Amino acid sequence: MPRDRSPSAAPDEREPAVTTEDDSPYAVWQYKPTGDGHVPTSPINVVFPLASSDRGLADVMAVLDRVGWRSAPIEYVRYAWHREREEYELQQATAAEAFYGTVGRRHVRCWELEGAVSMQAHEDTAATPNHGIESYRRAQRRVEYLFDDAGWTVDGTVRFANEKSPDHDGHVTVIRP
Repeated sequence: MPRDRSPSAAPDEREPAVTTEDDSPYAVWQYKPTGDGHVPTSPINVVFPLASSDRGLADVMAVLDRVGWRSAPIEYVRYAWHREREEYELQQATAAEAFYGTVGRRHVRCWELEGAVSMQAHEDTAATPNHGIESYRRAQRRVEYLFDDAGWTVDGTVRFANEKSPDHDGHVTVIRP
């Protein structure tokens, strides 16, 4: 996919189609547990509507596995809101370019909810002295290219109300088998 065709490269200014966790089958945020419940930490920025296909989370993860991403990296535990169960659900799959990320890495966490996969993709800073998020956008675009190369359809974006620094503008990439 040419860089100028990346759906996340030139998003429009439309109003968010998804404003709350109950608006769609997709997760909107990933959450971390606290003593008082859960707080959002990072936005979902890639979704895979799979209900009308024979594909699932395993097929999504297989694309990352084929390009050498590690399926059990060192990471924090995160959750997504499951609107049908009305509870937070532990991440179901994860992958990263490197096991630890000493100098940074691209990293994803995924949940399959209601026939759709919600992915939180980000680029980590170096693991020490203070681990953080370097970019959401660069990881989102990398995922677009990997799935395009694997023959999936990168099908534009949908706008969520989940903007987050340093560079997520609420535009979520839609990828179909």
